[in-house]
Amino acid sequence: MLAKAEVVVEARVRSLSISPSGLITTDKDFPGQLVRAELEIKKVVKGKFPAKEAIVYGIPFPPGPFTELTTMALIYGYEGHDTFEWELSQADMDHGIGWFRINDCIYHKFPELDVGLR
Repeated sequence: MLAKAEVVVEARVRSLSISPSGLITTDKDFPGQLVRAELEIKKVVKGKFPAKEAIVYGIPFPPGPFTELTTMALIYGYEGHDTFEWELSQADMDHGIGWFRINDCIYHKFPELDVGLR
């Protein structure tokens, strides 16, 4: 899926949180929690992205690599093992406002880890 991705970065998860979204909706099935991951950009793998950080949002339901993101947040600073490739999938709203979505990411590549957690 790398071929279809427009912007792919190598990143580290600086922080990861799940908390109430604060969104007002009449849809009773809409999840009340949002996942927020703060990414530290190490390099751009594909496309152009000038910033050194990005924040991505998602709902805590599939699709979405939440287990992997959680693992990466926990091992932040484990040099040589704490980076991964991630597509920055942007959702746009009116008036030039947008955000990066976790659930619509079509490409991600996490390292295979054996950190002795058994």
